[in-house]
Amino acid sequence: MKNRSRWWTFPFAALALALTAGCGVNSTFVYKPGAPAAGGPKLPLKVAVLPFNDGTEDFTDRGSVFSSGHYNLAKAGVAATMTALTPELWAKSFAEELAVSGNFRSARFLYNPSELVDEEIFVEGTLRKAYIGKTFDDGNEFAVSLRARARSDKRLVWEKDVTRQWKTSGTIYGGCGMGIQCSVDRFHAEHNKAMQGIFAEARADLVEALASPSGNPAGEARKEEFVGVGLRVGIAGGVLTVESAIEGAPASKAGVRAGDAILSVDGKSTEGMAVADAVGRIRGVQGTSVTLGVKRAGWNTPRDFTLARDVIREETSAPQAPESTEETIARILKAK
Repeated sequence: MKNRSRWWTFPFAALALALTAGCGVNSTFVYKPGAPAAGGPKLPLKVAVLPFNDGTEDFTDRGSVFSSGHYNLAKAGVAATMTALTPELWAKSFAEELAVSGNFRSARFLYNPSELVDEEIFVEGTLRKAYIGKTFDDGNEFAVSLRARARSDKRLVWEKDVTRQWKTSGTIYGGCGMGIQCSVDRFHAEHNKAMQGIFAEARADLVEALASPSGNPAGEARKEEFVGVGLRVGIAGGVLTVESAIEGAPASKAGVRAGDAILSVDGKSTEGMAVADAVGRIRGVQGTSVTLGVKRAGWNTPRDFTLARDVIREETSAPQAPESTEETIARILKAK
């Protein structure tokens, strides 16, 4: 059969065998964080993560294991295979990821904002998708929206949307034979890896946003390499504005220049959008395109620039004198 159902070939059939043999299967999902961050800034900040909201669609499972469909892990698990990946579990896991990374002075999960003590930053989130396919061809998708606020005045200092889409390989359970727990563990590990990827991307972006208003770690001189269109952006007069266009990069070649206002990214308005979120949307995979809606003084109407992303290499400025802990915290809380 071309579209063999994952759940027919593994959980249901395997579970029947396990029950017949009187075997017990541990289906409880326990998140395992990644390794500590290698290098990068160590911020003298205490961070708290609050419970995430559930922004997924209103279903627990749809479709059929005999054809196609999806399970919504945010609302329910899969019987005898994996417990639910609830928004609270995502928040606790992200807090654990931040703590293990070593990028912060401390990080912990809190059930309520009233539990904040001396944390300078707190993170909120919305789990938008936690869907897994019922067949190998259906595909899986995780998506989460994250925000960080300064505890002092609840000002937004960071925002990021992260998504992962993938298909489970038909060989994932190879070598497990009749080992039911082996198959369950492999299944958990696959989804744990997807969560690790989301958290690693979000953490790196959060650290970059907090480390320096310009997006570069304070006082660090290095040759920066990233995939994008070659723009440095900031907020001027409440509008996302081009601070500089790197010579020879896609944006400058197309005619985008310093002072241009970016009104939209791929059709999404930048009004109220955090710089970190805008940068995350403009950057992407080499060879893909992004469309910027640009307004320039003297133009009657905005113009769209569709730019192909490429590897950008740029030498950063000379190192600055290192900040004190108090200066770093004050800058992050006041300059964002």
